[in-house]
Amino acid sequence: MTTLLMAKNDKKVAMNKWIRYGLLVLVIALLGYNSIYIKKLSDIKQDTSGKFGVKAFVQKLWKEKLPAKLQTAVTIDTLQTAIQSNPATAFEKYTHALALGNYRYALIKTIAIVNAVNEDNVAITLSAATPVKATLVTEFVYGNALRDASGLISLKDFPNTTDLNSISEELNKIIRQQVVPSFKSSLQPGNKIECIGAVQLNKEHIHFNDLEIIPVSVKVIS
Repeated sequence: MTTLLMAKNDKKVAMNKWIRYGLLVLVIALLGYNSIYIKKLSDIKQDTSGKFGVKAFVQKLWKEKLPAKLQTAVTIDTLQTAIQSNPATAFEKYTHALALGNYRYALIKTIAIVNAVNEDNVAITLSAATPVKATLVTEFVYGNALRDASGLISLKDFPNTTDLNSISEELNKIIRQQVVPSFKSSLQPGNKIECIGAVQLNKEHIHFNDLEIIPVSVKVIS
């Protein structure tokens, strides 16, 4: 009788043990199920795009890639002569644009004389075979001029237009917050400056007077 009771108890203990193990396995399975989920590829791409670190990207671009590009900026005389001689070749060689259309963007370098320091811009005259009236934009720095003129951004690398626009915005912010304050307060009429900047040109309506230049580098020479 005693042996029979012990056998029943052993069986009961074993059963309880398997029940506990079973419950533990079930809990682990449920936790694992809740921690693993499937997402559409399009959703994953959207998440990746949404996490694009524009500030870090533009800072790297500004410090590591843009300086070399500024060294390739074309003089205003060279650009004018090339466009007058062969517009198609000149625009292909010296300008860039991400979008199709008449608007093209170029990096130019020039020596200029300061005519007036205004609230929103600096009026200058570019030294050239035929002097050119222009303005350095110092307040309303918007658009894609620098992004496109640099030639450093490719559509195939940034199919998301939101990311492309954020790159332009971040570049323009650097111009407004860092570049402009570094020179504007020290400028006076009559100063001679060395300037590198981005300009927009219209292939169908080519003119150089009244150019608006997005300044990237401005140094006072005298």
